[in-house]
Amino acid sequence: MSKILIIAVILVSTYAIHIVDHHAYPKYEFKYGVEDPHTGDRKERIEVRDGDVVKQEYAWGEKDREVRVSKIDAHDVPVHIAIKGHHY
Repeated sequence: MSKILIIAVILVSTYAIHIVDHHAYPKYEFKYGVEDPHTGDRKERIEVRDGDVVKQEYAWGEKDREVRVSKIDAHDVPVHIAIKGHHY
């Protein structure tokens, strides 16, 4: 009986040591874009996340080669939009 109890204690203690964290720290970065040489349209998106901080940037160009950039920070309310190039 005591042998079974010792084996059970060893198995339970071995199982208790193996803990898997299913909530890993969120950290990633990606970037993609498309460009149409026929129409001159260009679009790009960037997103970076480090924990609770998420930053995004969008850029797009239109037929007149005007480039607009929109930067968004998840913690900052203001959105920065910069217009570069030809603007009417």
